[in-house]
Amino acid sequence: MVDGLVSSLLLLLGGGLGANARYWLGVFVRTLQGPVAFPIATLLINVGGSFCLGFCVTFFRNHPDPSRKYWYLLLGTGLCGGFTTFSTFSLETLELLQQNRLIAASAYVFGSVFAAIFGVWLALKLSGGRIV
Repeated sequence: MVDGLVSSLLLLLGGGLGANARYWLGVFVRTLQGPVAFPIATLLINVGGSFCLGFCVTFFRNHPDPSRKYWYLLLGTGLCGGFTTFSTFSLETLELLQQNRLIAASAYVFGSVFAAIFGVWLALKLSGGRIV
């Protein structure tokens, strides 16, 4: 039970920090950018989160020291996950590619992107909403 509680607290802390970092970085970049002609803030967040997750995987996820799993929960799953779930998507795609599963990786990338766009479109259609 303690392990579950500690894990939950680390995820809560990391996720909260990551979500705040995403929000405030987005505000800052949009302030510098002015009128949005291209979503550069989201692009920077996705690339930065993926870069950060790469280090977290290397240093914490598969390390022989079991205490490092807590660091992965805090920084990898929590912080990077709160910052952007695109980082997890990027990692999983790379893992498929490293396993020489090109068809699975391609299906995952194209399926995720198109299914996500369709999901937003369908929700807007069903709710009567629209993107201005």
